[in-house]
Amino acid sequence: MNLASTWRSLSIIEKFSLIWFLLFSASALIAHVLTILGKEPVAYPEQSFLAPFESYDHLLGTDHLGRDLLFYLLLSCRSAWLLAIPPLVIATAFGILTGTSAAILGNTGLKISSFKLIILSFSLLLFFILHEPLVKLVDMWGKGYLKYFIYSGTFLLLALIAMNKLPLYIPLKKNLIVPVDEALQKIINVWSTLPKLLLLLVLSAFTPFSIYSLMGWICVTYWVLPARITRASVLQLREETYYETTKALGTPFQKVFIQFIWPSIKGPILTNFCFAASGLLGIGSTLAYLGIGIPPDVPSWGKLLANSRYSIDAWWTFVFPALLLLLSILSLQSIGNRFSSKANYESVTK
Repeated sequence: MNLASTWRSLSIIEKFSLIWFLLFSASALIAHVLTILGKEPVAYPEQSFLAPFESYDHLLGTDHLGRDLLFYLLLSCRSAWLLAIPPLVIATAFGILTGTSAAILGNTGLKISSFKLIILSFSLLLFFILHEPLVKLVDMWGKGYLKYFIYSGTFLLLALIAMNKLPLYIPLKKNLIVPVDEALQKIINVWSTLPKLLLLLVLSAFTPFSIYSLMGWICVTYWVLPARITRASVLQLREETYYETTKALGTPFQKVFIQFIWPSIKGPILTNFCFAASGLLGIGSTLAYLGIGIPPDVPSWGKLLANSRYSIDAWWTFVFPALLLLLSILSLQSIGNRFSSKANYESVTK
C-alpha cells in the first residue's frame, strides 16, 4: 500500500490528527533552531495582558509579563516535543532490546564466567567512585568535553570485557547462569506498580531542574511496557514452526528480527508509543504547572496555564495553551487508535 492509498484510507479526524502532529513537530523544530540562535521571549511589563487580535505585533495578546503569547507558545512546542518524543523513542528501543533478550535467552541462555563478572562489578564500582572527581577535574581544566571521552571509554571497556575481547587470564572456569527472563519479569512487576507521575516527581527531586535530566528520567520510567509487549510477542513467535526452521537453518538474528519479530510487534509497539506520548504531554505540562523538573526560563504550556491564575479576565492566557495541549494529546491518541485498529485487523485476518 503506497502513501496515496494510505492517505485515502484515513478518516477526516485521522487526517487532521496527522497534519496537526506534523505541524506540532515542525513548530518544535523551528523553536529549537530559534533557541540555539539565542531567541527568547522578552518581557515588557507595561504591555501586560494585551488582548488578542487587536495588534499585528501581538496577534494572540501578551501574558502577565508582557511577553508575546504567540512566540511563547511556539517556544513551548519545543519543550513539549522534547519531553514526549525523543525519550520515548529511546525507552521503546531499550524495551524492545530487553524484551527480546529475555524471551530469546530465557533463564538458561546467558552464561558468564565468575571472573568476568568480578571484573565487570569492580570496573563499575571504580567508575562510580572516580566519576565525580574526574568530572570536576576536567571542568577545572575548562575542557568539559573530555568527560564524554571518559563515558565512551568506560562503556567501550565494559563492552570489550563482556564480549570477552580482552586478553584476560581467566583463573576461574566456573560459569554462572544468569536468569535473564526471571530477572526482567521481577523488575517489570515492581516497576509497573509505581505510578509514573509520582515516580518522575521522586526521581526529579534527586537532580537539578533541567529538561535533559527530565528526559533521562522519562527514559528510565517508560521502557517497561514495550519490554513486556515484546517479550510476550517473541515468546509466542518462538512456538511457530517457521521460527524453528530459521533457527535450524542458521539464519542471522538480525534477519529474523526484521522479517519476523518486528512485523509481529510493530502494531502494539506503535500504539503504545502514541498513547504514551500523549500521556507524556499531559505529565510534562503538569510538572511545569507545579514548577517541578523544568527550569523557570524554559517556556512551557503548563507554566502559561499556571500563570493564567493571575488574571481571570485574561482568558487568552488559559484558552490558547489549553487548546494546543488538548489538540496535541487528541491527535496522538487518534493516531494510536489507527495503529491499534490496523493491528487488530491484521491479527484477525492473519
